[in-house]
Amino acid sequence: MKIIRVFFLLLCFFVEIAYAQTVVFGTNNYIEYQQGTLPIILSVPHGGSLEPSSIPLRTCNNPTTVTDAFTIETALEIKKILFETTGCYPHIIICHLKRTKLDCNRTIENGACSNAEAETAWNEFHNYITMARIEANKQYNLNTFFIDLHGHGNPIQRIELGYLLYDDELELSDLTLNTEKYINLSSVKNLAQNNKNNYTHSELLRGAKSLGSLLNKYNYPAVPSQTIPSPGLNTDYFSGGYITANQTGYKAGIQISGVQMELNYTGLRDNQTNRSKFAVAFANAIIEYVNTHFTMAWNSCKPLSVAQNLSNWNINVYPNPAIQNENLQLSLGTTADIEYSIYNAYGIQVRKGTIHQSEYTLSTTGLAVGMYLIYFYKSDSRQSIIKKLIIE
Repeated sequence: MKIIRVFFLLLCFFVEIAYAQTVVFGTNNYIEYQQGTLPIILSVPHGGSLEPSSIPLRTCNNPTTVTDAFTIETALEIKKILFETTGCYPHIIICHLKRTKLDCNRTIENGACSNAEAETAWNEFHNYITMARIEANKQYNLNTFFIDLHGHGNPIQRIELGYLLYDDELELSDLTLNTEKYINLSSVKNLAQNNKNNYTHSELLRGAKSLGSLLNKYNYPAVPSQTIPSPGLNTDYFSGGYITANQTGYKAGIQISGVQMELNYTGLRDNQTNRSKFAVAFANAIIEYVNTHFTMAWNSCKPLSVAQNLSNWNINVYPNPAIQNENLQLSLGTTADIEYSIYNAYGIQVRKGTIHQSEYTLSTTGLAVGMYLIYFYKSDSRQSIIKKLIIE
């Protein structure tokens, strides 16, 4: 059964293209990936509302099932403001299933409770994050930042930033936090080892240019930060979960830094006005954060019109579905250099290359039967499009 589930992992995708952004939905529209052109990735695992009867309520291992209210809406507001500011979109991965049905911030065993339909959605959610990381790292030379977005119900109305360090560990001195032991436990390990201005680990956690301090600068109290260097003991502080531990440099081989961001409700998520106000503050903070810590060509992002996208990116892939080992014909509608990457159902890149002409023949030799996503992009302009490919 597991092989069959993997085979159908991407079976029901559809792609819609608008304003330089591709949106891909997974099986049954449970998972959504909004492809971005910024070096910023947001995942939203607990804001969904779908309750299909085909997936039973989670009861395994005493699960937490509370919805993080309005986190999807907050993420979309952040996307809007970032686009208005930079002309580019962040990558966003959303789980639309209610947490009573699936929790992507747990292991697949505890998050899907052995239900095949839920397991497919869990895999798609994490594979989309992997795809986003690979593409953003490629476009921005590993200068990418990941945010796992949540909402907390703690009575203290502040933003909690989880770097995978526990509350008692954040009580330690800066000198101790700067040791190899605690750097290796951190979700910003990669950044601590290599950042533009050589900030120490503790400075990245709670210095003047830490994310928490930048949010505080825009009137959103956050911990850890210069103002609130540690959350205190026994405050139910959220230090980060499964997603942050498995989608940042804390996990061996993952080349990205990131954080679990837990947003308070009152004055932030509770209504549209407050969500919009926070989105402006967050956009300002994350732009300053990226400019401070990463070496990258941020200003290469330019607003793109609908006409530019639809006229210059008329890409066709045929035949599709294709027969295994059969040649594909690509019609690109441009003679400009186009790069491509092909990903399989596991989110693994299986092929890449550069196309120098408007018509191109691509061999499928070596590609197994199944569903693939082909990314076409111009690295100099951050434009990109995803096409679905089925090999039979």
